[in-house]
Amino acid sequence: MKRTIPPALFAEVFVLVADIVQPDASLIDEVKAADAFSKLLALFKYREQSGDSDPFLTEALADVTDDNSESIHLYELALKQCAAFPGEGMVSKRTGLARALVEAGRMVEARVQIEVARAEAFRERDSDALKQLEELTATSAAQK
Repeated sequence: MKRTIPPALFAEVFVLVADIVQPDASLIDEVKAADAFSKLLALFKYREQSGDSDPFLTEALADVTDDNSESIHLYELALKQCAAFPGEGMVSKRTGLARALVEAGRMVEARVQIEVARAEAFRERDSDALKQLEELTATSAAQK
């Protein structure tokens, strides 16, 4: 059974991430993005400190973190947090982790994550994830 992310958390994180990446903007408002990132980070830290962590929030922060080593740490943390959230999807977390590992030049670890994510995506019949993983496989192969 697939986990349902709490609607209030989903809405708050969605707005903050949209303000960070600004997908519809022709020119990024850096002040708005920095403010939204600060708020997302504060939300993450607050929930971690209060014992109310959530892998969805952790993954969202990993997705928008510029520091690659921190991003790797956050994806790994999100995967660990999934144990407490039955039905939480792991494919996107593994894909993000694999992408960050490729960027860090850690190809062996990246390929392991790609293969595990591919098996999970296949089980879930997630054709979009499978396509992303094929592209990531090609990228990692090119970087050897």
